[in-house]
Order: sequence, then structure tokens, then C-alpha cells
Amino acid sequence: MKWSDKGHELDKYGEELVHDFQKKEENILIFGAGLLGEEYRPFFEKLGCFAGYIDNDKGKQESGVNGAQVISLEDYFDEGKTGIIMIAADEKNIPAMESQLRKAGLKEQKDFYTYREFMKTVYPVLSVYVYNQFYVEQAQICLTERCSLKCKACAHGCYAVDAGSQDMSLEMAKESADCFFERVDLVKEFVLIGGEPLLYRELDKIIAYIGEKYREKMICFSITTNGTIMPEQKILELCKKYRVLIRISNYSAELKYLEKKYEKLKEELRRHEITYRMSDRDSHWMDYGFETLDRGGKEEELIQVFDRCGTTCREIRGNRYYYCVMARSVSDNLGFGLGEDDYLDFKEVKDKKVLLEYEKGYSDKGYLDMCNHCNGADAVQYPIPVAEQL
Repeated sequence: MKWSDKGHELDKYGEELVHDFQKKEENILIFGAGLLGEEYRPFFEKLGCFAGYIDNDKGKQESGVNGAQVISLEDYFDEGKTGIIMIAADEKNIPAMESQLRKAGLKEQKDFYTYREFMKTVYPVLSVYVYNQFYVEQAQICLTERCSLKCKACAHGCYAVDAGSQDMSLEMAKESADCFFERVDLVKEFVLIGGEPLLYRELDKIIAYIGEKYREKMICFSITTNGTIMPEQKILELCKKYRVLIRISNYSAELKYLEKKYEKLKEELRRHEITYRMSDRDSHWMDYGFETLDRGGKEEELIQVFDRCGTTCREIRGNRYYYCVMARSVSDNLGFGLGEDDYLDFKEVKDKKVLLEYEKGYSDKGYLDMCNHCNGADAVQYPIPVAEQL
């Protein structure tokens, strides 16, 4: 989307949301006091608007959940409570819960939302317009473009990076974190990535720096690894200390030898009480078409491609905030030389409404140069094997 009224694109929606929210005593209740409800609770506690849970489980109503009150929907009305209700439950249970709320006279998109629509559409705007807090779903620092594998369909183009290539300096990595967290009040997940981040020689120092200064601004602090390298003891100790989630990309379907490595890695992470998540073995990659697709630079088409994509993969490099980490990395690593101005300068922009609009997809051009060579949202139609080696 092209900016037409920078800093005011979302004013109408934001002001309507503020008006409705203030009428509801600025309260948010989570319908569903299970694991998903607990996952999203910190988002509202950060803003000071969490008003407890609604749940049909009488046992939870009697005992509460981790110090929070749990009430029934009947109690919600009997006690004269007001608030926005966010449904947090398995997808299969959401229709019945929506029906329960409708029968009680509540209106969707007004009195209640599902967690997906609320966190994507409402929460970021509410944060800025009510609390002057800028929220980001996901952001990454790419510490190195070097990798321990040579995947021919790497979405970052890391297969083209020489093993002797220079990594991001520790000073720039620190500057990247500082610039980001000077502007961002809360991020759902902040990721250290590569390439393979465990190749980064000063990984321990940047984990300690970010963890010590900014851990409370992150719901999740994570590192994404392909699992080929066992973390050093000091890395493991820091990951435990700063509650770092290790995300392991599972390439064992293509690379059988990795199965034993994964088992050893998981055993070590468990031994150090470090949380990890491993992707599915049978998952597939998507062909983004970077090296074969050329849309001819048609502006209208590129804007449509960008708007449909909606990627959440932001990247911070120094003061430069890139909307799409793949667009930046592929352009650099494969030598496209595109998108030199496709970023927001965090040193120049302080208005949180402008930051919010950029996060929502507004920019001066309305697209990224690399959209000309990307399948975007249509990439799901082009599945390819995971981690096929050159």
C-alpha cells in the first residue's frame, strides 16, 4: 500500500477502536483459560488491560489460573463486567464459543474476536492509539549469511555465500538491537538467524547483550538453527539464563545423517532445561522463484503481490528496518542489487503511528523491488523438497 497520508492512514479505525475500548473500561478478557490463553495473557498484562479469563470449566472457575480470576460467561453478565473478549482456543472449538457469545447478545468484531484476528488486526492499533506502545509480531537479526549446508533452494540465497564471507560485526549487531528496541515496546518473537547463527563467533556476546538489556520487551527470544552444530557450553548457559527458545529446522527427510545429530542436540537442550521446537520432518519448502521469475516491473502488479503477501519476517540491520528479510538477503547474496532504499530508517522516524503503518504494509512505493522476482503468497503453489543440497 502506498502512503497517501503518512501518520494518519489508520486514524479513523484507531479512533473508533479507542472510543469502543474506553466504553468497555479498557478491559480485555480471554475466553479460554488453557495453554493458548496463557500464551497471550502477557500481551495484555504488558498494557495493563488484562481483566482475567472466561471459561466454561467449573474447576478453573473455582481455582483460577496462575493467580488470575476465571469466571463463567453468566458471571460476566451478572457482575456487570464490560470488556473486549478474545477467544483463545483450538480452531475446532472456536465456532461453538463464538455461537455461545452470539447467543448471549454479543457482537463479533465489536464485543469479541478470535485470537488470530485480534492479534493481527486489533492489538497493534490498540497498542499505539490507546497506550502509545509500538508492537511488532516478529523481527530478526541476521548475524551471518554463512551456512553449514548448501541448500539449493535456500530462501535467503545463502548457498551463494562463500565460507570466508564476513559476518555482521558485534558492534553492528548491538546497534541493530538498540535501534530496534528504542522504537519497539514489545515484540512477540525476536530471532537471531543466519545462515547458520551457531557459526557466528560472538554469538554468546550478542545473546548476553540482548538478553540483559531487552529480554522483558520480548515475549519470545529465539535462535533458529539447522541442527548441524552443537552449541558450546557458554551458549547453552546463556540460553537457559535468558529463556531462549531454540528452533530446529528439521531436514532429516533429505539428510538422513542429521537424525542422530538432532537426538544429541535435543538431549543436550533438555539437560540444560532449554525449550526447543523442531519443525515437522515431512514439511516442504516453497519455491519463491527468485532466480527464474521476472514480472517486468509493472507497478500495479507489484503492489498487488506485496499486499497479498503479508510477510511477518522483518529484519533490523543497524538503523535499517527491512520489511522482508528474504528480499534483502536474496538481493545481497544473489547479486540482484535491488531494494537499496526498501527500508525504514529508525533514526529518522519516531512517530509510532508511522511505524505502525509501515508494519501494516504502507510505504512510499507500496511494494519492494524484489517483489518483481518473487512468487509471494502464490509460492505455496510451488512446493519443493526440503534442504536439497547442491
